[in-house]
Amino acid sequence: MRYFILFSWLALTLILFPGPGHSAEAEDYFRQGYVAAMSRDWEKAISLYTRAIEVNPGHVEARFQRAATFDILDRTDEAISDYEATLKLRPDYYLAMEYLAKLYEGKGDYLKAVELYSKALPLVPDPKWRSVINGWISEAKKKMQTGRKNEGNAMNGKSKADRSTR
Repeated sequence: MRYFILFSWLALTLILFPGPGHSAEAEDYFRQGYVAAMSRDWEKAISLYTRAIEVNPGHVEARFQRAATFDILDRTDEAISDYEATLKLRPDYYLAMEYLAKLYEGKGDYLKAVELYSKALPLVPDPKWRSVINGWISEAKKKMQTGRKNEGNAMNGKSKADRSTR
């Protein structure tokens, strides 16, 4: 559901107000990709977003939407790659930072997730949403600490096992 809302809001905005330098052909592919995504034809959407990117490699929205589609399909590495490419083109794209942080968090890279959430935080205009991100930062930090404790416990357990076999 979150992706449907995101796709709807973002795509409508981008369709009505395409960025500068977007060719008509790239925009056409992008719009078709959006329609395919709304129909849940994910592979077609990816193909059309890819065509938009081929026509206009600087098409930030096509990269972002393709990343979100990869994410929906649990193609995490491809989603990460596209979100990172999105941020190279537009470093202040806080939604891309948030989604990328969630993917890193899912992969257990809590340090990278905290970095991205923290970087996105001052860019978010809505104070309520900033408080949500602060919550995510706290959760990721707790997971990071728990992970360190578990690593320490695993090492202690391993040491004991090593000693008992001697």
